[in-house]
Amino acid sequence: MDRAKTDTIGMTTMRHWHFVQDAQGLVWLSFDKQGESTNTFSTEALNELSAALDAIAALKPRGMIVRSAKEQFVAGADVQTFTQFASSDEALAFVRLGWDVFQKLADLPFPTTAMVNGFCMGGGMELALACKYRVALDDPKTRFALPEVMLGILPGWHGVQWLPKLVGPAAAMDMLLTGKNIDARRARKMGLVDQSVPLRILENTARMVTLEAPARRSLPFMQRMMLGPLKSLVVSQARKQVASRARREHYPAPYAIIELWDKHDGDPFAAPADAPYSIQSLFAHPTTANLIRIFFLQERMKGLGKGSDFQARHVHVIGAGVMGGDIAAICAMRGITVTLQDTEPKRIAPAIKRAAGFYARRLRDPRRVRDALDRLIPDPSGPAWRAPT
Repeated sequence: MDRAKTDTIGMTTMRHWHFVQDAQGLVWLSFDKQGESTNTFSTEALNELSAALDAIAALKPRGMIVRSAKEQFVAGADVQTFTQFASSDEALAFVRLGWDVFQKLADLPFPTTAMVNGFCMGGGMELALACKYRVALDDPKTRFALPEVMLGILPGWHGVQWLPKLVGPAAAMDMLLTGKNIDARRARKMGLVDQSVPLRILENTARMVTLEAPARRSLPFMQRMMLGPLKSLVVSQARKQVASRARREHYPAPYAIIELWDKHDGDPFAAPADAPYSIQSLFAHPTTANLIRIFFLQERMKGLGKGSDFQARHVHVIGAGVMGGDIAAICAMRGITVTLQDTEPKRIAPAIKRAAGFYARRLRDPRRVRDALDRLIPDPSGPAWRAPT
């Protein structure tokens, strides 16, 4: 039986947060966003978290474990909040609030552990980074990501500052510049989490890690060099990789992440307001507004799809360019038969080659790679997709 739930000393409940102290002197702080199926950070939720941290600090506990009362951890900031800013200065004030609250969490004088279940995205991952330790549920649904770049903005709650120091700049830049997510096992391997364990021992593991407070592992020598004397090399390579995918004037966010880390160690408040990598500049850029609009359209489409039992068995993609080829590759990876059409075979070949590399990285098992490629069928003339008459 979980002692954190049974042997408690007092309980404090707020609208979105509540915490209890157990008989071992540990505080269990739970996030439960009221009226929402998912935990997201609004101004109110951040202010409550700040008040909760002050109250917990006054208790002088042996340690604290931050967890979710929902099936998922935290999805990040409430994107709806972004649409309500009247100016870029209001956006900056929201970023400052999260920055200060997470710094308060990081500065607590006792061990703190994030107990992560389900997706841990954006501000949720930065919340986990603010803790001294991270314990994750070993389940395919547990995913870590900093997807802000996909909305045209950057992680403004210490993510750009803390992640490179924890996992090394190469792995950090890969996550920061692409927004891609990783599972709990990958997070454990790269040093993002301290333990990845099954559900039956998740709470006990979080408890023991917090009570034992093990020494933090240090980065390998070469990773430390990339944070110091070799930092310029990392920056140069990152710029080249980003430039190969997008132009700065059309998609400034990944360039802003690189510049902010290079010039100000990831501190968005050290950047001049008129710099192209500042929070103000990003929020004022038309790309950001368009990407946020696309996000809401995607969420609307997901909502329209709920309750439908339709399952695609065959997708035909016309156009084997980067977008069409990648759509085809992802559909095939997810078990759908895909025919990929273009004007001639040589236009389809690069998409198949790119898909093979993608599958090798994501699926790793040669048999799963083979099966996915078998489902991705070149179809230059188009007859393969036509239904019989």
